[in-house]
Amino acid sequence: MVMTSIPFTKMNGCGNDFIIIDNRTRHLQESDLTDFAKAICTQNFAIGADGLLLLTESKGNDFKMRLFNPDGSEGEMCGNGARCIAWFAFAKGVAGKTMTFDTKAGEINAYIIESNQVRLTLPEMIKSQEIHTGNISGQDGSYNYQYSSLFLGVPHCIIFLPEKISTEQLFNIGREIRFNHKHFPNGTNVNFVEIAGNNTISVRTYERGVEKVTLACGTGSASSIVVAASKQLVTSPATVQTLGGNLTIDFLQDATYIKAISLQGPVNVVAQGEYYPSSFNSNLIHLDKDGR
Repeated sequence: MVMTSIPFTKMNGCGNDFIIIDNRTRHLQESDLTDFAKAICTQNFAIGADGLLLLTESKGNDFKMRLFNPDGSEGEMCGNGARCIAWFAFAKGVAGKTMTFDTKAGEINAYIIESNQVRLTLPEMIKSQEIHTGNISGQDGSYNYQYSSLFLGVPHCIIFLPEKISTEQLFNIGREIRFNHKHFPNGTNVNFVEIAGNNTISVRTYERGVEKVTLACGTGSASSIVVAASKQLVTSPATVQTLGGNLTIDFLQDATYIKAISLQGPVNVVAQGEYYPSSFNSNLIHLDKDGR
């Protein structure tokens, strides 16, 4: 039997959009996943998305989430993607309203709150000394920012903007910092933060692997709140305004730790259908031994 199409669901969390494939029944060869992610996430020629999510088997939990960026790299974790795949797993009967699943960043607990509201509890406890600070300047001297950085499943750089900057500047500065290997040897996501009101911040993120300013970043929003809380700028629960909508971040804080960090917001199904690999490059797909 020749595989002519692959069932997919496309979802978004605050505009952060993902293609989700149940990979328990249609096995893509490991060696092809990088090229497959590049192909299917490409706009115009394929479906297009900020990332590919694969739902796979887990030995000890409800399932495992694997995330592939549009550049083909495999990411450790994605907050909005994790919320989307949690809803997908619940809708498919893979998990109940309360679930635990594996990611490269560790176990994630998720809860279906309402028909389109999903909450995650992130596993990390952030010690105050784990939030690093410094200054970073543009190669052409066009900017000089104070930044904070931390690891919340993935690396994040957080900059509280002293003034508004344009979308073009966000992209250019974000891209330069993302590839600044002197400060961030493994690259980083770059979050530009503004105080937006009482217990509310606005966050715009240049995402590593996606290589653009996305409409939202879940772990970026949570990381920005962690830094804001460490500066006594917000308390729990706090609101993050993203270009794609609002997220609510809860956390516990004492003199040493910020912990029990949770992320809640909307998810939406955009489309369900069949992807035809031959429309892009049929050589990217290999069947499993059963021909599925």
